[in-house]
Amino acid sequence: MENKEIQLYHERAEGVSRQKQYRTMGLITFCVAAGVTLFRLLSYYLPITDDTVSDLVFTLLVQVGVLFVMPVLVYKFVLKKSVKQILDFSGFHKTKWYNCVLAVPLGLCCFILTIGVSGIWQGIISALGYTHASNPLPEKFSAGLMILSFVLTGILPGFCEEFFNRGGLLTVIKGSFPFYTAVAIMGLEFGLFHQNITQVFYTALFGAFMAFLCIKLKSVYPAMIIHFVNNSSSVFFDYADTYGFFKGTWFEGGFFTLVNEVAATRPYLLVIGFVLTAAIAIGIVMLMLYLNSSRKLRKKKDIIADSGFDHTNNRVVLVGEQNPHQVREMGLDKEVYGEAVKEDLYKPTLADNAFFIGAIVLTVLTTVFSFIFGAIR
Repeated sequence: MENKEIQLYHERAEGVSRQKQYRTMGLITFCVAAGVTLFRLLSYYLPITDDTVSDLVFTLLVQVGVLFVMPVLVYKFVLKKSVKQILDFSGFHKTKWYNCVLAVPLGLCCFILTIGVSGIWQGIISALGYTHASNPLPEKFSAGLMILSFVLTGILPGFCEEFFNRGGLLTVIKGSFPFYTAVAIMGLEFGLFHQNITQVFYTALFGAFMAFLCIKLKSVYPAMIIHFVNNSSSVFFDYADTYGFFKGTWFEGGFFTLVNEVAATRPYLLVIGFVLTAAIAIGIVMLMLYLNSSRKLRKKKDIIADSGFDHTNNRVVLVGEQNPHQVREMGLDKEVYGEAVKEDLYKPTLADNAFFIGAIVLTVLTTVFSFIFGAIR
């Protein structure tokens, strides 16, 4: 069976060519970049004195409007996809329960590692003259404000950013570039997407890692959980430090304060802690991959056991209607077709990449501007 007869996941566009999918995602990516820039400027210059209200307006416009509603409308009316096809295109595939459970400690590991990576990056840009500014929490604790922070920082980004970045965008990128190139591109894209010099480095690493997991696990759900846990941990410890949640415990002075004190007095302990956290994260990822490959192997053996065998051509003959997509997903192409089918990647032209290039230029400029603005402030 020729390669062109094997329909891979990213080729099943219900009559829409892969070129149109690629160009459409390029246009959406550019609109996302422009939307983030526009709404960031609006939130900065609008006469809103309350930081909470300003964050609420900006987050809802970007997360819900730009990263979710706009892509859904384009998928529906431009790519002519049904709701089921949109979910499929965006990586909403069933995953085993252990992937979701293991995503929770993996999210905590990401949070701890982000502190280290962010601290190093902050030191570098501070040495170059950048001054980081942050909005302090109100003096009086508010449970409602804390819940709102979890929604704006944890839930919405965990869903909306993953829906777009590790959804349709990852689908077309992994369908056009080799695995490691696609992971690197997705990392660069996610770092620049934030358009903030303080976030660009660690978010690029995080984006590459999430792309890696989504491709390997074939589902966006674990990435959403990791993203939520990572962001929500930051919110929780920020509130805990500000309002003294840990009074009477080892963390009484605050988690972030403790990290800074250890970094200043006994940095080797901090290095050991981060190395151990990285080792735990790697172990969890390896366990995830092992459990999924083991399950896939068992399912593959079951399918072969229930199938016939063509001794003349030395091939497995599947029972029932042959599904090329299932054959590919289960890794049965060699057994069924006689040879491993190479992935048929779409090769984008310069014209196909026009909007992607525009998005890169725009986000690079805004990221550089954020550095300049912080340096001269």
